[in-house]
Amino acid sequence: MKKTNIKRFFVLFCVLACVFSMTACTNTISSDSAKTSLKDMKVNQYASDMVQWAEDMLVYLDQTSDAQIKADGEAAKTLSYVNGKVYVVNMQGMNDKTIEFYNSWVKTREDLGALKSIDKEDVRVSDETGTLCTIAINATYETRTCAFELVIDDDFNLDSGAINPTYTTGEKMEKAVLNTVLGMGTVFIVLIFISYIISLLQHVNKIGAKKQTAEAPQQTAPAPVVEEPEDEEEDDCELVAVITAAIAASEGTAADGLVVRSIRKVGRQNNWK
Repeated sequence: MKKTNIKRFFVLFCVLACVFSMTACTNTISSDSAKTSLKDMKVNQYASDMVQWAEDMLVYLDQTSDAQIKADGEAAKTLSYVNGKVYVVNMQGMNDKTIEFYNSWVKTREDLGALKSIDKEDVRVSDETGTLCTIAINATYETRTCAFELVIDDDFNLDSGAINPTYTTGEKMEKAVLNTVLGMGTVFIVLIFISYIISLLQHVNKIGAKKQTAEAPQQTAPAPVVEEPEDEEEDDCELVAVITAAIAASEGTAADGLVVRSIRKVGRQNNWK
């Protein structure tokens, strides 16, 4: 009887564990689905307003000078402030991402020319956390077409903006060749400069050798002048000692009481006299 109860308890425990596991999985899936559904609802509700904001933004950038765009960015003037319309995007005010988008446009507008038409708009719901959707717009300009990608975050602020002009294969090859030439030219210029510096080092060695040659005689020339008086003084001392000893022997006195004050050479004829 006890074994039967233990088996029943074990089976009941396993069933309860499976139920709780399925409940946890169901909660996770429903939570993710709720987030996706919320994004879909927001995009469906505000898609037209976001597309209108993107189109008006392209028109504003095309019809406004670079200086005015810079001034509006520094003054934190949103598109709503400039044209008086109300948009759901950037309702909280100008942000850094919008200013970055302005700067990218100023660098690119010379390659595009004037705006001719806006051809296609598409709003795609984002799968990334923190971003709501991506507005893709294809526009035609005087010189070429251009694709814009504007990413909107969950708070309806511009998260990032990309400007992708369409270049032909020939233009891409031309840019690639130009970049290669500039890179190789820079390397060769640096190598030539290094070679020139190395060639100058030879002249430095020659100048150093000339200085050493010029200084060598000045160091050895004074040596004989200093040594000659020392030899003469040593000879005089020896001569004084000999003369003192000779006089003391001839006089029969001690050498300590004799003082030689000067020595003078006398000719041989005077000595014989």
